[in-house]
Amino acid sequence: MVKNTFTLSNQFDPFNLFQQQIYYNILVFLVKYTITVFKITIGVIMTEEQEFVEKCLAETERFPISFAESRVFSKIDENIEMKSGQIEIANVTYERGFNVRVILDGAWGYSTSSRLVEKDISQVVKQAIDVAKASALKLRKPIELTEEPIIIDTYKTPYKINPFDVDFKEKVELLTLADSTMKEAGEQIKVTESLINSYNVLLFFGNSEGSRITQNQTYVGCQVRATAIGTEIQRRTSQDYQMRGFEFVKDFNFEEEAKIVANEAILLVTEAENCPNEKSAFILEPFQLGLTIHESTGHPTELDRVMGFEADFAGTSFLTTDKLGTDYQYGSEIINIICDPNMPNVNGHYKYDDEGVKAKKFHVIENGIFKNYMTDRETAKEVGYEHSFGNARIANYNRIPMIRMSNLYLEPDPKGPKDIEELLSETKKGVYGLTWKSHSIDDKRINFQFSTELGWLIKNGEKIKPLKNVCYNAATPEFWANCDMITKKSRIYGMGPICGKGVPMQGMWVSHGGGWARFQDINIFSG
Repeated sequence: MVKNTFTLSNQFDPFNLFQQQIYYNILVFLVKYTITVFKITIGVIMTEEQEFVEKCLAETERFPISFAESRVFSKIDENIEMKSGQIEIANVTYERGFNVRVILDGAWGYSTSSRLVEKDISQVVKQAIDVAKASALKLRKPIELTEEPIIIDTYKTPYKINPFDVDFKEKVELLTLADSTMKEAGEQIKVTESLINSYNVLLFFGNSEGSRITQNQTYVGCQVRATAIGTEIQRRTSQDYQMRGFEFVKDFNFEEEAKIVANEAILLVTEAENCPNEKSAFILEPFQLGLTIHESTGHPTELDRVMGFEADFAGTSFLTTDKLGTDYQYGSEIINIICDPNMPNVNGHYKYDDEGVKAKKFHVIENGIFKNYMTDRETAKEVGYEHSFGNARIANYNRIPMIRMSNLYLEPDPKGPKDIEELLSETKKGVYGLTWKSHSIDDKRINFQFSTELGWLIKNGEKIKPLKNVCYNAATPEFWANCDMITKKSRIYGMGPICGKGVPMQGMWVSHGGGWARFQDINIFSG
């Protein structure tokens, strides 16, 4: 009855057209079959999984626990990727399982299983109890949680077109259109890539306090990328993810995005000059700005990193708890960085976090001053918050909840320039950087170095020439303190399940962006 993981994958031989057609037909059938089975299963097991959570919680009552929670989590991930005219990946992965977490003798205990069978419940609960008992032997201090409202609710993210109802062939045709469009741009285009991802996450949650929550989330992502070769290799990428249905794929406009990235990739290998080495005004568009927010503000304000509970993937944080409530200057007065999972459609949207806490909109940075950490119930209690901000999330049934970013963005400035054109017109000299290429940051999240795929040299308010190999480095508080202009117009980008954290690693769905922003006296260089 429980289907753990089923993955279909294929790489075509580009020189065997007969083999291509056979494999294509097989893939179409298998992908359709897998998705149909998944949809039927979801309809059948809704009540069953709710009852399963109840049985897990009832089993924990046999032990002297002070708190318990259980989750049944399922995920379907359809990924179709085309590279240079061939379907390189076409797979569907479906995973389902449950977990139990308890507090016993002041310590956490956790266990999980990929089998939703009743006879496994006692074993999983017993394993969680044993882990708690072992953890209690080396306890730093007893676990305490914030008191949170009891919630009983069901929430489903809205969409117009279920992406899993859309014919596999239609998706391939969109990728083929993008591929041919990029190739038509010029002979310098040597590699073309495009993809469509579709996800559905279904989570049943319950705890010993009485909360019972079901959440059903659907989202999709699109990407096109062109790689050009001249005297060196350069690439241009366009991508976005949103918590919507297949209507977002239609809105993405593969043909237009393919034209843009291909033409700009050619520009990089034919006309672009290396980025100058200087201190300069530096302008970031929302996608690249989002990457900068993610690394230099998002991760260092995760309270588990601050407290040393988590140090994987680039360490802990310089933003120690002694800075909370001290009006610590994080940036200039126009810097307002907000966490808002309530915003609809964005990839970091949810109604409740995975500890059953209602999502909240709050300032991480307000008028340049550090205001709040992202929290779960345990860390919020430890620093004296009355409630958690609701930032605990899991990426799969076999992962513990961790403090994660959701929708974190730079608020546009109502007094700033209208849009990027007006911002550029007010820039005498500088560089405009577009689209993440690479990033590096130290283990305290202070010193960073990022690069962009494309840049433009700005003089007297105009884009003078394209630039390649654009890099910038800075110290986090100094960088944000140098922001002197943010547009009224803004945009939020979804970044897919790429935010890595924890061991074993959890890839999380996030969104970032905001207004177009200008920073003064930034070290830029060619790299």
